Amino acid sequence: MPNLAVVGAQWGDEGKGKVVDLLAERFDVVARYQGGPNAGHTVTVGGKRHALHHVPSGVFREGVRVVIGNGTVLDLAKLIEEMDGLAAAGVDLEGRLFISDRAHVILPPMARLDEAQEDAAPGASRIGTTRKGIGPAYETKAARAGIRMADLRDLPHLEGRVRDLLLGRLARLSGGRRTSTPRRSRARPTGTGRGSSVT
Repeated sequence: MPNLAVVGAQWGDEGKGKVVDLLAERFDVVARYQGGPNAGHTVTVGGKRHALHHVPSGVFREGVRVVIGNGTVLDLAKLIEEMDGLAAAGVDLEGRLFISDRAHVILPPMARLDEAQEDAAPGASRIGTTRKGIGPAYETKAARAGIRMADLRDLPHLEGRVRDLLLGRLARLSGGRRTSTPRRSRARPTGTGRGSSVT
């Protein structure tokens, strides 16, 4: 089976989502292999604009399965909101959306840390972050200290992992300042009852 990769060669806004949407009908599976919920992809279908931040734009092609791969970082609240929006627009996700259990999760303190680091940087050295916690999530991923989707299956274990991350790695990234007060995790697995699967 032939494969095709769509890769941006600049700083985004190349129209990758539109290109993928046009090509998707020729393929059985469309996968997003890296990236976070920043600017996203905007696709117009039937005269209606859809902004996607996590879900691959191939989702609008009937029968095409879409995969969120292990190189991505996920904001779970925004992912659920995006899935609900697609369902409300009549897009069937049942048995079509698959999420790698090795994808990493963006914790709320990561967005605050992202913003604090950007604000603290001298003007010329600011990188123009979207302040959504994507950078800190990839930092913890590279350090093998991040939270993965698979970790959501064991909530007692997850609570300890989150506490260790907040008091350890994220505290060091923030210059020794505690980014938040750890609380009992209220996280729940995503995808149940919403047409998705964690693979």
